[in-house]
Amino acid sequence: MKLGLVVNPLAGTGGPLALKGSDGLRCGCGWAAARARRALAGLAGRPVELVTAGGAMGADAAAAVGLLPTLVHQPGSPSSGADTTAAVAACVAAGAELILFVGGDGTARDVLAAAPHVPVLGVPAGVKMHSAVFATSPAAAAAILAGLPGAALARVSEAEVIDRDAHGDMQLFGRLPVLATPPRQAAKAAGPDADAALAAAVAGAAVELKTAPLCLIGPGLTMLALKQALGAQGTLLGVDVFADGLLLHADATAEQLLVLTRDAAPRLVLGVVGGQGFLLGRGNQQLSPAVLDRVAWPPLVLASAAKLAALPGGRLLVDSGDEMLDRRLAGHVAVRTGPRQTMMMRIDAA
Repeated sequence: MKLGLVVNPLAGTGGPLALKGSDGLRCGCGWAAARARRALAGLAGRPVELVTAGGAMGADAAAAVGLLPTLVHQPGSPSSGADTTAAVAACVAAGAELILFVGGDGTARDVLAAAPHVPVLGVPAGVKMHSAVFATSPAAAAAILAGLPGAALARVSEAEVIDRDAHGDMQLFGRLPVLATPPRQAAKAAGPDADAALAAAVAGAAVELKTAPLCLIGPGLTMLALKQALGAQGTLLGVDVFADGLLLHADATAEQLLVLTRDAAPRLVLGVVGGQGFLLGRGNQQLSPAVLDRVAWPPLVLASAAKLAALPGGRLLVDSGDEMLDRRLAGHVAVRTGPRQTMMMRIDAA
């Protein structure tokens, strides 16, 4: 079979910098390239013909794992969304039966614009990945690719492409055909995770955290409610640092978190991405593997019982970018769902 590969080399760059995406950045951090190489490892020994764009948009990652692709597009420097659409279109024109793309929701939108009817598989590499077109991790994408060609292309379903609009609201931009092969993530559930029991759990956690010497509180609506219960404005999409219940640093970067946690092991508080179950790796890449090595584990997790019950597979996922760390973080955690109420949930590497 013929496979098209398109890498957004800027994808994920904004995560450690506490940005909410990577639009406008001109230099990648290597995050997308590393995740592309991990996914492409699944093609080792497979009878697949690869077509791709030059340089960091595909050729470099292919060469790094010993693949010899045919180049169908030469991107600009730096590459842009227009390069993504042009590269995808060129792959399709060259006969690609499947588009493997590496990026986030913005990249998925570019793929949708170029080839709305060709099956795709997304390798998650962006800051946020609300869409349902991605494998749960690069390792999961590699496992899917290892099963090609087989009958995988015969099992195709439609999945949502979701991204935040100019106002920050989630919007459905369309649907793409995807391989109906697990492990693929679900679309992020829209709407607040709010009920009376959860509100009481948040209030109780705030009382407890007022005596915590150092605490990192992740992004999301539930976490914002907790930050506000501690008397701070807090950030909706950022990781905020508290000391003895007081806001010490809002919207910290990965580098700032390393400095702030240099002398003390902080407590970590996280919400759950609705519909997907992610604790780490979706919108909170400021919590880098180096930072996670310093936190007390397991974290304090807050979510409604309804959200947990609706999760596919009934599990929570971590995708830190370090597979060994993800395996070490796997286990079980008691998620607080109400006053003196918890649900025991399994944590798995994505």
